[in-house]
Amino acid sequence: MKVSYHWLKEYVTGTLPQPERLRELFTKYAFEVESVEKFGTDSIFDIAVLPNRAHDCLSHEGVAREAAALTECSFAPYEPELLKESKKSKASDLVSVTITASKLCAWYGARVVTGVKVGPSPKWLREKLEALGQRSVNNIVDATNFVMFATGQPLHAFDCAKISGDAIVVRAAKKGEKVTVLGGETYELSPADCVIADTVGALAIGGVKGGMKAEVTTKTKDIVLECASFDSSAVRATARRLGLRTDASVRFENGVPQSIAARALDHGAELVLAVAGGEVARGVVSTGALSFGPRRVFFTEEGVNRLLGVNIPGREMRAILERLGFVVKKTAKGYQATVPSHRLDVSHDADIAEEIGRLYGLEDIFAVLPRNILLPAHEDAVYSVSEKIKRIAAGMGMTEAYTRSFIGEADVALFHYLREKLVSVQKPFSQDQKYLRPSLLPKLLQHAAANLRRMREVRMFEVGNIFCVAARKKVQEETVIAGVVALPEDAEAHQKGMAFYEEKGAVEMLLEKLGIEDVSYSFHEHDPFVSEPFWHPARAAELKCGDMTIGRVAELSSSIARALGISGRIAFFGIRVAALAERAQERSAYAPISKFPAVERDIAVLVLADTRIDEAQGVIENAGGELLYDSDLFDIYEGEHLEADRKSLAFHLIFQSNERTLTDKEVDAVYARIVSALSEQGFEVRS
Repeated sequence: MKVSYHWLKEYVTGTLPQPERLRELFTKYAFEVESVEKFGTDSIFDIAVLPNRAHDCLSHEGVAREAAALTECSFAPYEPELLKESKKSKASDLVSVTITASKLCAWYGARVVTGVKVGPSPKWLREKLEALGQRSVNNIVDATNFVMFATGQPLHAFDCAKISGDAIVVRAAKKGEKVTVLGGETYELSPADCVIADTVGALAIGGVKGGMKAEVTTKTKDIVLECASFDSSAVRATARRLGLRTDASVRFENGVPQSIAARALDHGAELVLAVAGGEVARGVVSTGALSFGPRRVFFTEEGVNRLLGVNIPGREMRAILERLGFVVKKTAKGYQATVPSHRLDVSHDADIAEEIGRLYGLEDIFAVLPRNILLPAHEDAVYSVSEKIKRIAAGMGMTEAYTRSFIGEADVALFHYLREKLVSVQKPFSQDQKYLRPSLLPKLLQHAAANLRRMREVRMFEVGNIFCVAARKKVQEETVIAGVVALPEDAEAHQKGMAFYEEKGAVEMLLEKLGIEDVSYSFHEHDPFVSEPFWHPARAAELKCGDMTIGRVAELSSSIARALGISGRIAFFGIRVAALAERAQERSAYAPISKFPAVERDIAVLVLADTRIDEAQGVIENAGGELLYDSDLFDIYEGEHLEADRKSLAFHLIFQSNERTLTDKEVDAVYARIVSALSEQGFEVRS
């Protein structure tokens, strides 16, 4: 807000500090001054008035009141002289006022000035407004703007001859009602908007902007000067919806104290007489009620000092508040402060403490270490393991994703979720956010599909909460980790199913780094949350720790993949984090890396098509003993040159000792033992 230094001096008795010194005081004790610029002999402050003080400081009177409190000056508000009213005409005979939307407007008052001469404003009025960056329109409009910048109360003038039926009605707009405002723009209104209307139609958008219909022009002879108390929330909603913010709407949005309404109306009428002549009709035509009775707040010296963390004497507190216009009375238990009617933001003892603190000087309130005993936070095992999982997964080259916690009907249909197991959102933002997610997979897979349009491969994971309807219709929430691996379509047979086995390998590495042992897989046949499985019929496994199922690893079915627009193969996993937290080892055992070279061999095993990989791999590792350092599946072959019920599994074997360099003879002996063990289990080792 722009504020004139010369104008401020009109509201104080005493000598105000020079502009730069006043700028320092404002910034230190009240609000930030963004700049001070010269305008002729005047200095113009550009003040950043925050919303909590906009109701009383978006005016010269309000800023002057603060300036007086920060200096040795006294505040002297302008009081209009007693208006000399006409003995011939009575305002109520010239116009009537009615409110039919009391929730939108609490009070509406009007004065009628007859015989005005509309024309250019006098030099002093033009210069006052131009100093604030305002364009002079005519003496009537300039007078209403002057009063608004002086007091903070917006006023508006109508051409009395253009008001149909000589009646003003403050009502809610009709659905689809249109009004053309000053400037020529036309807006369509809704019943949530307030309008000032006559018997035919709208004259203005209440609290926002006047209309063209009753515009004051050089032909205007009689005016109706209006003043109102509009609901701040309604004005804010209207201005925002219409994209129409004005100086008036900004003030009404933040609340204009009702105590200044009558004085501002008289001030406006007085100024119109001074700059445009005419005669004021007798009386004010008003309806509704103004409510600004005294508000009293009780506070204690101990309570204020406790909130501020200082030790300010009670007499100093009282002196600070009285400088701000509060009336403070000592009571048996503390103090009672009567709040000035213009301070709409003060209603509790904490507000009183804030006022005392800012004028005492926030820079004089020093930081003090807390004296209470600080107890360490309770460790959340699920949270701790979740953070560890994120670090491990990122270290494996997977990208962390964050997806929405909602799914819609399209997701339910695509992934075959049972609706009775889903948690419905009572008031969803949209149809695609109708349910809380029962799994991380739908959105994670959709994100993977989107990334595949720009990338060849995708490896991503997410740790988050899922929701379902459990027993007795209670909502159950659980933290899980889910991951997806998407590989491009490859016509060569050796690529078949590799997304699944890469995902399985990622799960095994994750569990290994968490120190979880006793892990096994079993065929996954049933899921209580889906009507039909959305995974590959032959590549899906339950992940178990002991006898407990903790998750699932599977390849996405080709039909779901096609529906998502994925041409390659995509596999996913989902694991309950709470189960991992129960079994994760807090400490890891580290062993030195062997300084002796490793020996590598490959072995291909011919097995039945329904044989699980871990069955063959378990035989290899058991037979390999201590010298078999690692075994990895690197190829699965099915098709040409093999019987229909057979498949070939190729493993990469690494032999190594921590004590010596292995000889070919030693490695051959272990390899032969592995071949023998596989043969005993009915597996055929291919040469």
